[in-house]
Amino acid sequence: MDQPVPRVELAFRPKESFAAPVSNIRKPGDQVDMTTEGKEQHATQHRAQAAQAPRRGRRYAGPATGPLESSSKKEASEQKEPVVHEWSDVPGPLHEAVIACLKNVCHNLNTLARSGYKVREMTQEDMEGYAKCMNCGERKRVLDTKSKTACFYHPMKLKHQKKQYKYPCCGKKQACASLPAHVYAPVQDFILENWQSYQLTPSPMSGLRPPRRAVALDCEMVEVEGGCAEVAQICAVDILAGEVIVDIYVVPSKMVTDWRTPWSGMSQKLLEEMKEAGKTVNGWEEARKALWAHIDPDTILVGQSLQHDLDIMRMVHLNIIDTAILSREAVAKDCKQNWGLKRLCKQMLDRDIQQSRRGHNCLEDTMATREVVLWCVRHPGKFQEWAVSQREWKKKADAHWKLKRKESDKAQVKQPRESVSQVPPE
Repeated sequence: MDQPVPRVELAFRPKESFAAPVSNIRKPGDQVDMTTEGKEQHATQHRAQAAQAPRRGRRYAGPATGPLESSSKKEASEQKEPVVHEWSDVPGPLHEAVIACLKNVCHNLNTLARSGYKVREMTQEDMEGYAKCMNCGERKRVLDTKSKTACFYHPMKLKHQKKQYKYPCCGKKQACASLPAHVYAPVQDFILENWQSYQLTPSPMSGLRPPRRAVALDCEMVEVEGGCAEVAQICAVDILAGEVIVDIYVVPSKMVTDWRTPWSGMSQKLLEEMKEAGKTVNGWEEARKALWAHIDPDTILVGQSLQHDLDIMRMVHLNIIDTAILSREAVAKDCKQNWGLKRLCKQMLDRDIQQSRRGHNCLEDTMATREVVLWCVRHPGKFQEWAVSQREWKKKADAHWKLKRKESDKAQVKQPRESVSQVPPE
């Protein structure tokens, strides 16, 4: 039964207080001539009213409460809690069904390898495969795959700063020089150092808590000395329970050169505050140990473009659901376009994320990834409808850009670029 609406008693003034001669009422266009005493009295009254009125903050979201508001309304406004996102809950009886659905959409090793995932620990042969030819610039592992033993290259390289589109040695794109074999440069030290540290997810030690069956993961990264990236924050959430199992900040092992605040949300001040609060660990190895305490090789890891998060912690894990791959392959098997997490949340869940000007919220991104993958496995029909709509949109977008390229090519034919000057003979 609805509660009765409380009555609001308005302030009453006696009729005599409103009595005033008609001649004293101002008309539009009349000029008001106030004396100095009148101006002071008016200013005093205005300051008094301003002091009694409720103040509004810079980000005031609602109307100010007037003096005639009833006490019941005031109590209701004080008890109202701020609106927060409500994430999905998976009831206990559905856990097995959800796990079975997640296992069905895990990616195979070939898909993971094509998307840049490490599918086994790196060997010495693997690391040598990352050596580059000093002439053609190709990596050894790529050349071995293509069985290219001879080296075809240009003696003179392009200068992209001068917007050169043809090689200055021959004026063509096709290689003009060749050697019977490639000449490889040594693999860079930081590559060897990083890749020697990759490890498969270990089995849990006996006596510890049972590992989680499915975990959503996200990391934020900063740039350190040498141009490398290191993890600065890691968040992990149990897919089934929705429980936050890891939420820690990481002190990089090297000096930070770029905090990448618009994307990572990290700053030196924030990291120092977290360090004082005791919410940090030192280095990516400690962060990896904190995650390994909750997972095992059978745990399903879920993330958006998760290969970057695993690389930053030198992890090799094979049970993966990448929402970027999942959405891309649903649109088309040969599709190369990725749908970002923000876009997936808006289109699938009608929810806005990453709205803060201070950068991404690592925990919010982790929960959003969990929500997206649960929506995909819980609503396969809607997921296919989304894929069909995106397929149609992609066809229109591709046709639009194809037309734009044709128009651009026609304009370049009418106004050809200046030919690159040939190198004078010696």
